[in-house]
Amino acid sequence: MNIGLLIEKRRKELGLTLEQVGNAVGVGKSTVKKWESGFIENMKRDKIALLADVLHISPVVLITGKYSSEQTKTPPPLTAEENKLLEAFGKLNPTGKQEAVRRVEELTEISKYSFSAQSSADEAI
Repeated sequence: MNIGLLIEKRRKELGLTLEQVGNAVGVGKSTVKKWESGFIENMKRDKIALLADVLHISPVVLITGKYSSEQTKTPPPLTAEENKLLEAFGKLNPTGKQEAVRRVEELTEISKYSFSAQSSADEAI
């Protein structure tokens, strides 16, 4: 299977947006789109590993393009905190859910609450 199509197919199977994948891998959503379209064919090794984790597949799949459902990884179980968030989220109406997502996204923009912002600050030291 074409690797770009494989990335797009798996991303959609997991219900992830281009932006979510990009944020998890440390690239922009435009880069993810370029991977999917085949415009960028050669990924750095660290990005392959991160993308494989996000898509819950083996990095070998991203290198070879050979994919079968047996090669998917089972996502790790949710933590108690994640379950608590999901339970509370489930009690919200659609408007409340939109607001909850907006607020969590705001928190990710604040460096003291975000891993990506924290790791960027750590790398600068």
